Amino acid sequence: MPRRKPASSRPDPAPAALLQTLNPPAAGIDIGATAFWVCVPPSAVASPAAPSAPAVLPPHVRRFGSFTAALYAMAAWWRQCQVTTVTMASTGVYGIPLDDRLASAGFQVLLVDPRQGQRAPNRPTTDVHDCPGIQRLHRLGVLTAALRPEEPSRVWRASQRHRATLIEDAGRHLQRREQALEQMHVTLPAVVSDLTGLTGMSILRALGRGERDAKAVATLRDQRWKASAATIARALHGTWQPEHLFALQPSLALDDDSHEQSRACARVIAAHLQGMALPEVPPLAPQRRGRRRTANAVTVDARQRLHPVAGVDLTASEGMEERTARVVLRAIGTDMSRWPREKHCGSWLGLAPNPKKSGGRVKSSATRPGVHRAAQAWRLAAQHLQRAPSALGAFCRRMAARRGRAQAITATAYTLARLISARLKPGMAYVAQGLEASETASRERVVRQRKRKAAALGLGIGERDVVAQPS
Repeated sequence: MPRRKPASSRPDPAPAALLQTLNPPAAGIDIGATAFWVCVPPSAVASPAAPSAPAVLPPHVRRFGSFTAALYAMAAWWRQCQVTTVTMASTGVYGIPLDDRLASAGFQVLLVDPRQGQRAPNRPTTDVHDCPGIQRLHRLGVLTAALRPEEPSRVWRASQRHRATLIEDAGRHLQRREQALEQMHVTLPAVVSDLTGLTGMSILRALGRGERDAKAVATLRDQRWKASAATIARALHGTWQPEHLFALQPSLALDDDSHEQSRACARVIAAHLQGMALPEVPPLAPQRRGRRRTANAVTVDARQRLHPVAGVDLTASEGMEERTARVVLRAIGTDMSRWPREKHCGSWLGLAPNPKKSGGRVKSSATRPGVHRAAQAWRLAAQHLQRAPSALGAFCRRMAARRGRAQAITATAYTLARLISARLKPGMAYVAQGLEASETASRERVVRQRKRKAAALGLGIGERDVVAQPS
């Protein structure tokens, strides 16, 4: 029987080269609702474990409470262990206050997707063993941090989301009023289509004050309203049940409060945008509005406010309106140095193709699933470009003829994302390409393609023999 060779004590150089420690002074956190489990490198622990720590915990793993005082104790322990970078999983909003506190303390914080750690083999499922797993992956440099915009953009985003919530609350109050009117058989929505307008709110406020004379209430209509006072008076006859009137009256007060809070939030957003303005940015020339302002629109000139923040006029790009520009800047910020190229920004938004190859064949190139506010805004902008007489409009129509309308909108949104991210970089100018120039370039591209195919087949053709059809 041949003697077995003794195992070599030297590690295999191939795995050792792959598993290099890229972040030696790294820590990992497993976030919980009542406690934080923290792990540091074992070699960095010089002091014994804390007296309150369980005996079963190793010295480089500790448990801290979720109060603010525990965060200061955690930061002091990391400074003692010479930790400079920290990683944690972005579980909902639990990691946001911890990220802000640790970043202000001088640590480099990585907020990562929990799915990155779940893909690791032999991943533990307990809190005690989960934080060493996160710390080990971070030391090896295999975790990618999630993108969080700079602090001014985060403040702006939080205020704008709060205002959107207030508008949604006002919409729910409107639904309750319509439901109460329907149950009392008051057919006012049939003759007054906009209950939030001057005529609708005047009549609803009179009903909320206790007015029951239909003819007197009908005289509150605006003189420009097409429905006559007699028609509105007939629609106001109902059962007037007290339980439904009790639901109607508070909804009016809550609606007024929601709109007042929304206007106050709009003023806060306008003041914050003034603080985000870049120095020495000249104001834009006034521009005539193409459509009427909606009732829930921000009461400031977004184009004039966003230009000092971004440094460029984003609304000058094709398909970019003020609302789309606001959503984009809130989502990605103004610092484009996070991405090496413009295509990386589109890939992060989930707009770029995600090819999956096997055996040299592309099995799927669908985009990465996910819901992103900026991606949704760019898709809406791409929908408006389907009939536009511009280069992007022609591109969207060509893609729709080849791949279908849904994929054409995504491809156009990806092109818009690359254009806007390039414009946000210093020194990048935008020049709109007209429809005629786009069609000429498309024709020349088709001619070159067909000449190459003919040359590959050994056929000699001239310019007149090529029938150029947009592809």
